[in-house]
Amino acid sequence: MQIDLNVFKKNYLVAGLSDEDVMRVAELADLKIVPAGVEIVKLGSTDPDLFVIIDGAAMVYRHGAVLLGEREAGSVIGEIALVDGHPRSAYVVSKGSLTYAHFDGDKLRKFMFKNKDIGFIMLSNLSRVLSMRLREASTTIEDLQGKLGDPWLFAE
Repeated sequence: MQIDLNVFKKNYLVAGLSDEDVMRVAELADLKIVPAGVEIVKLGSTDPDLFVIIDGAAMVYRHGAVLLGEREAGSVIGEIALVDGHPRSAYVVSKGSLTYAHFDGDKLRKFMFKNKDIGFIMLSNLSRVLSMRLREASTTIEDLQGKLGDPWLFAE
């Protein structure tokens, strides 16, 4: 099964690349389709693989089923492990039928290193994704801090 380039080039990873370069990146991926409830990323696993949602949605959770967010078509999953090589910080489950591109992290890293112009753009894009996720986390923390005020304030 081959990736539809018109759909694939709408994801964060390849923004700013030429169609030819997008095709080169897409050729590195395996296209997968899974039903609802399938674990795509396992919390704590050490693989550096990257995932791009092509169609559908996935739910991102931490320990104890704490929902971190929902990722939809165009979203990148696994960017932290690809960049830092540490164990996965969350697990990801398909919300419904999910089509995604699975990139072997080691192969993707080698491709980015060997093709530095493409790799620089992809790494810049991943940096934007990481920045966006950090901003989301900061907002969540600020919201939670606002709710942690004086417990007697709302007592009746």
